[in-house]
Amino acid sequence: MKRKTKIFRGIRRYFQLLGIYARMDLASLTRDAKFMAIVITADIVSNISSIIGIFLLAWKFGGIGGMDWFEVLFMLAYGNIVMGFLNMMGGCNALFPSRIIGRGQWEHMFIIPLPYGVQLTVGIFPFTGSSSLLSGIGMLWVAMRHLETTLPWWWPGMLVFQLIASMVVVTAASYLFSSLAFYAPVQCEEIASTVVYSMEHTKSFPLSGMPVYIRYPLLTIFPAGLMAWFPTMILLGKTTAFENFYPAIFALLLSLAAAHFFRKGFRYYVKKGINRYSAGGHRS
Repeated sequence: MKRKTKIFRGIRRYFQLLGIYARMDLASLTRDAKFMAIVITADIVSNISSIIGIFLLAWKFGGIGGMDWFEVLFMLAYGNIVMGFLNMMGGCNALFPSRIIGRGQWEHMFIIPLPYGVQLTVGIFPFTGSSSLLSGIGMLWVAMRHLETTLPWWWPGMLVFQLIASMVVVTAASYLFSSLAFYAPVQCEEIASTVVYSMEHTKSFPLSGMPVYIRYPLLTIFPAGLMAWFPTMILLGKTTAFENFYPAIFALLLSLAAAHFFRKGFRYYVKKGINRYSAGGHRS
C-alpha cells in the first residue's frame, strides 16, 4: 500500500512539474511575443527547408520507390511530428541522458528527494519548442488532403498508436546507448545526441526502393526506418496485418533492453562513481 501511495505521489508530482515548466515556457513566450513569434516562424521555415528536398525529388521524378508525391510528404510530416514532440518534451536533457551522466550531474540527482523519472521532466518547451511539431502537423494536413487512399474510421487511433511507438523507439535507443556513459562518461557524454540526431537525419529517406540489405538494418539494428517510413506504410495500408504491430513490438523489446542495461550501468555507477570535477569544481 505504501509503495502504491509513493508511486501515485511521484506521478502526481511529475505532472505538477510539467505544469510548472509549461507556465515558465509560456512566460518566456509572452515576455517578448514579437521576438518569440519571429523565432518560432524561423524555426518552422528551417524545419521545412531541411526536409523539403526529398519532397522536391519525389515531385521531379513522379514519386520515390512506389510512393507518390504526397505519400512522401506524409512520411516527412510524420517524422517531423515525432521529433517535434520529443524535442518539446525532452529536448534539453531528458532525451539525452548520457549528457547528465557524463557531466557528473546524475550524482546531483541523488540528493533531491524526487524519483529520477520526475527529475527528468526538466527542459520541456511546449510553446517555444513547438516549431517542428507545428510544421509537421501543417504538412500532414496538406498531404492528407491530396491522398488518394480512403481512410477508415479507426485511422486517427492508429496514427496516435504509431506515433507513440515511434517516439518510444527513439527514446529507448537513446537510453540504451546512454547506458555506456556509466562506464565511459567522458567518451560517451554525447552518444545519445549522436544516436538521436543520426536517426533524425536518416528518417527522411523513403526506404521503399532500397535493397533489403539496406532496409532491414534500418528497421532493426539502427531503427531509423521506424521513425517515419515504416509507420507511413502502415498508415497508408501498404503492409500486412502482422506488420502493423511490428513498430509497437520492437518498441517494447527495445524498451526492455534499454531498461535492463541502464539499470546495470547505474549499479556500476553507484559502485564506481565519476571523477569529472577538480578540487576547484571545474569539469575535466
